Amino acid sequence: MSRRLFYVTFGAVAGVLVVRQAAKAAAALSPGSVAGSLAASLSEFMADVREFMAEREDELRDALGLYDDEDDELPAGASEAPSLPDPRGR
Repeated sequence: MSRRLFYVTFGAVAGVLVVRQAAKAAAALSPGSVAGSLAASLSEFMADVREFMAEREDELRDALGLYDDEDDELPAGASEAPSLPDPRGR
């Protein structure tokens, strides 16, 4: 009798654990969760692209001799590109 009780208890505990894990997986794959994760990944990617783009621009400006001074000022007669507003309002 105790052997049956052990296996019934074991089965019940295993069932509860499986259901809880399945609920976590379903919540992680819900449309809202996936969209939030995608938005965060996209914003991180865009920040990385902006950073590398700025680094590459500096490398190109240095290679072409567009910076005469070490303080990275624009050469005489060059106009600065207009700054665009940040779409996120920062």
